[in-house]
Amino acid sequence: MISSPSQYFVLIVPACSALLGIVMLTCWTRLRSHRYLLWISTGYLVTALPLSMHSLLDNTELARWSVPLSALYMGGVMSMAHGVALRFDSRISFALGGLILAATLGILYYFSHVVDNLWVRMYCLNAGLAFIIALPAKAVLFGRKPRIPLASILRGSYIVVLAYAIARVFALAALIPHDPQIELTRSGFWLLMLAVNMFISIWLALTILASTAMSIVQVLDNERSHDPLTRLLNRRAFFEQAPRHLRKLGSPGWAVLVCDIDHFKAINDTWGHATGDQALQAVGELLLRQARQDDLVARFGGEEFVLLIRCADLLTARQTAERLRASLADLYIDGLSTPLTASFGLALLPPDGDLDKAIHQADTLLYQAKHAGRNQVAWARD
Repeated sequence: MISSPSQYFVLIVPACSALLGIVMLTCWTRLRSHRYLLWISTGYLVTALPLSMHSLLDNTELARWSVPLSALYMGGVMSMAHGVALRFDSRISFALGGLILAATLGILYYFSHVVDNLWVRMYCLNAGLAFIIALPAKAVLFGRKPRIPLASILRGSYIVVLAYAIARVFALAALIPHDPQIELTRSGFWLLMLAVNMFISIWLALTILASTAMSIVQVLDNERSHDPLTRLLNRRAFFEQAPRHLRKLGSPGWAVLVCDIDHFKAINDTWGHATGDQALQAVGELLLRQARQDDLVARFGGEEFVLLIRCADLLTARQTAERLRASLADLYIDGLSTPLTASFGLALLPPDGDLDKAIHQADTLLYQAKHAGRNQVAWARD
């Protein structure tokens, strides 16, 4: 075993790998739904051991330990590859990965215990690693685009890792003199490889962790801005998004539609709150399903819903409201034996884009519809 002080310095690379693995494992213990963190952290931790031992062994000891250390190294890289695939909502083929692993280890055994050839072992191990890293390539490069933060950067990072793995195989043939007197782990190539490995490992880990952090922020923001029962926008999110929506698309040609389920208290009192919750969910799903891409749909609380709908004129807005009103009668609510109806108040957005004024007017019209007998649409007729 090589014991010069300079060789112990290279242990900083596997130490960094282990530290990154511990950080991601700690994150996974708090974020169990992000399973890719467990697989990637396992990969970092498992590869740290063979990487550190490889750095301390001379050529003779490398032959003796070739198979077990390579098995650990390839297993760790396979774990990382599967974690990357999971991040892109896919999986690797463990059957194919196992076949690559078995074939590589078989060749390594022959060229370490039957015929000792360090350079062939290096080619073989690096080629096997490149094949394993390529396992999630289809999902990462050609799969459906995942709705995850930093997806493009993650994809680019994977391409760099894969390109480096392939280039390393060719670099072995072009840059390393096949001199049996050269101690591999003391060569400049080995130190360069460790330096590049450390840079790529840190970059990939930081990208994964940054993407995870942004996913958590998205989830928290989604929970903050959406009603937990219907998953529609809540009142606060509606008033946050509506002005930006209007500035982006232009304020003329909009209407506010306020919807209130008729006799909702009686539904809760007669058939129970579970049935009332089902009714709210069904109405929310109907409104969201029939809304167009530019429309905003929110639950303001209780049984009241508010829609900001794009329309050419009042007649178009009325037709939309009547279609929604009629569709409610077709809803099936388990446990509810009477038809579900709702009343609507409709007001055009004024030319100055005063949203509060339009909502207040639509709310006033809603109560007119309630007092006029319910299950109808009231609108400003002037």
